[in-house]
Amino acid sequence: MRVTKEKAAEHHEAIILAASRLFRECGFDGVSVIEVMKMADLTHGAFYGHFESKDALAAEACRHAFDERLSVWPAGMTLKSFVNIYLSSRHRDKPSEGCPVAAFASSIYRQAANVRREYAKGVEIYVRQLAAQFEAHGQTRAGSRKSAVVMLSALVGAITVARSVASDRRMSDNILAESRHSVAQQFGLDNRK
Repeated sequence: MRVTKEKAAEHHEAIILAASRLFRECGFDGVSVIEVMKMADLTHGAFYGHFESKDALAAEACRHAFDERLSVWPAGMTLKSFVNIYLSSRHRDKPSEGCPVAAFASSIYRQAANVRREYAKGVEIYVRQLAAQFEAHGQTRAGSRKSAVVMLSALVGAITVARSVASDRRMSDNILAESRHSVAQQFGLDNRK
């Protein structure tokens, strides 16, 4: 049975959304095409009508994950609010909805070149977004970029370590709390609105 172009576009989007969430939750290599298609509520056989390979899907899902996360940065969000949201127990406990920088960081180097390119583009957009916030508070362009890179690295490291010890909630919560405090102190966020 032939589907309409609109329905095919819906199916394509459903596959990307499912893959984006599953890949962030389980890693690129921890999810099969069958699992993605099941989550998208489609048959396995329909996959190759949309993508030539799992790598092609992974690249699109990676791009989607970055687009999704960056689209929820509300106008007027302060760096302090961003840090508090990023280093929260909710973000730790919901990687499928969270930052793709952290979700993909430990395995991206093993992925195909097209997936790594999409990841690098997404990281660059995150850095620019953060740098714009620093620049708005009077830092030079070069200083803003440096601060953005250091902050993003600190946040990704902290959330990754907090997730890795999440079976010990006390330790994980402590990592989040101490990291929030340290990042706020390092970047003078306690004195900002």
